[in-house]
Parts: sequence; C-alpha cells; structure tokens
Amino acid sequence: MKGKKIALLCVAVILIVATFLRLCGNQDTIQACVIANQGYESQKELENAKEEENLEEGNAIFASIFFVESPKGVEYTVKWYRNDEEIKAETKATKKDQKDILVYELEADQVTKGTIKIEIRYKDTVLLTKKCNIQ
Repeated sequence: MKGKKIALLCVAVILIVATFLRLCGNQDTIQACVIANQGYESQKELENAKEEENLEEGNAIFASIFFVESPKGVEYTVKWYRNDEEIKAETKATKKDQKDILVYELEADQVTKGTIKIEIRYKDTVLLTKKCNIQ
C-alpha cells in the first residue's frame, strides 16, 4: 500500500514537472515572426510573407507570430520599442491548442523614423527580439 502511494506521488511529480517545462518560455515556441505593414492570420500567408528591411513612417505595422507547442489560453506579450524606449505593450492569449497565430499592431501615429524593436515575451522570459527600420 505504501509503495503504491510513493509510485503515485512520483507520477504526479513527473506530470507537474512536464507541464511546467511545456509552459515555460521556450525559443522553439515561435515558428515564425514577420513584421510588416499588414497582419498575416494564416500559416500559409505567414510562410509566404516577405519581410521588408525598411518600413515607412506613418503606416501601421504588424507583428504576426506563429506559435507552436503552445496550449490554448497561454498569454504572450509583445513590447514595442522606438529607439530603445518602450512605447507599447500588448498581451494576447492563444485561441487554439498547439498551433496559433497572434497578430499585434503598432498604430500608424506611433510609427515614426528610427528603429522599432519588438520583444516577444512569455511572462518574464524574452522568447524573441526583432528589429526593423522606419524611414
């Protein structure tokens, strides 16, 4: 009887650790990320999207991010920086289980000349950082 309890406890601990590792920030969680003047909501569109090195001032820009191995409801935050100063943070949750695309927008009035950087975060872990130039 005591052996069964220990075995059940061990199994419970293993399941908790596996769940924790699955939910932890993981660089492999992001399959693709494109910053462009339009958002991409399908996997095919995102895979075929061409990312421009330079974007124009005064036009909204979008970060389209394809997440994999991510359970439904997991929240990711995108922080936008202009010339290393944070200008916006937005958190969204995945709506699908395992694979989902989230699109974040930086409004046109915030898109001015300089360098725009985004950080994609899971809790306090930065999963990916990406930059583009605004002309």
